[in-house]
Amino acid sequence: MRNAAPLSVLLATFGALAASNCGFHHLADDCEFLRTCVAGAGGDGGGGASGAHGGGIGTAGHAGGDVTAGGSGQGGGSGASGAAGSAGEAPCGGDCGGSTPVCEASSNTCVECIDKSDCSTPKPACDTATNTCVECADKTDCKAPTPACDTAAHGCVECIASTDCTDSTKPVCDSKGQVCVACLADADCKDPAAARCDAGICKPCADKSQCAHVTGKAVCDITAGQCVQCTGSDYAACGKDPGTQTPLVCDSLAHICSANMKGTGGPCATCISDAQCKPGQICVLDTFGSKTVGYFCHWKRGDTANGAPDDCFATGRPYAAALPSVTSIDGQTSDICTLAVSTCVANNQYRSKDCKSGAVGDDSLCGVDPPNDAKCAQVPLSTSFACTMRCGIDKDCPDAFACDTNATPKVCKLN
Repeated sequence: MRNAAPLSVLLATFGALAASNCGFHHLADDCEFLRTCVAGAGGDGGGGASGAHGGGIGTAGHAGGDVTAGGSGQGGGSGASGAAGSAGEAPCGGDCGGSTPVCEASSNTCVECIDKSDCSTPKPACDTATNTCVECADKTDCKAPTPACDTAAHGCVECIASTDCTDSTKPVCDSKGQVCVACLADADCKDPAAARCDAGICKPCADKSQCAHVTGKAVCDITAGQCVQCTGSDYAACGKDPGTQTPLVCDSLAHICSANMKGTGGPCATCISDAQCKPGQICVLDTFGSKTVGYFCHWKRGDTANGAPDDCFATGRPYAAALPSVTSIDGQTSDICTLAVSTCVANNQYRSKDCKSGAVGDDSLCGVDPPNDAKCAQVPLSTSFACTMRCGIDKDCPDAFACDTNATPKVCKLN
């Protein structure tokens, strides 16, 4: 056997080769050819504690060669146990694909996405916390009609907050259902005609409390379902007359406050609400034939505690006729005492309105349908003319005045 080369020569030669990444060569005649190293491909073998270096530089996938341990130091392990080189190794071992096609470098793990460029419709955004493709990560990923992003569920929805609602008819966000609605509470309903919130929809009011938020219209007209300033029965908002401190009443048809005082209208007085009539009376719409005359106060037959006659014909003069089940302006229903032949307009003009035209009387200046309800007559023993009213009998005329049955047509006498 040939003598081995001195150990110091081997060590020096091996170090030089390792540093230069070049192949081993024969060392004169004393060394056999070992192997060729691959530049940049193999990892270093393990080093000896104090003696010779360990195994040679191995190629990727190949073991390093053995060398003889020297001196008192422990030699490197065999090349077979050296680590494979890393320079040519793919990320995540080159194993990413299918539903996890992307390698997350910091964890060296295959994932679905790193950013939105890795995702596509219907999940075009990347949730970087879980590295999964989702419908949205923020609102920029969403479009109408679902322009908001529920970042917890990563889904596009109609709204998260009311600022997401751009339809003026549905300006409020129902965060529970994540949809835009007209309202969540009565206060969201600003239209007096629809001030009540019901299941996200503004609807007509059903009671006064649902109008409390409507400025100047805090009363509910239940019949119309509309918030108004006042009603015939609820007129507290109208205040009181400054001089008498008598409550002012509401115009029941217009639903606005008036300057008329409560309880001041007697029989045949014009009226705008039941409250304006005196106790025992209601405000009723009068007609005469096909003509609408207007609203006037009438006795409620039988309300004797408040001065109404129990029997219109017997004690109700000149309101000697009775009408059954008449409904008032504010919805009260009662039998009433009314005029049998004439109208309240003619009754109110009786003896008080001058109807003279030139030197004669003019019927057209009296009543609503002259000469059927009223007539212009000359005052006895005078050149004056005044309006009178039609009658059938004395009971149809005001107290102390008789029906002139000799006249054509019959009218109440002027004196």
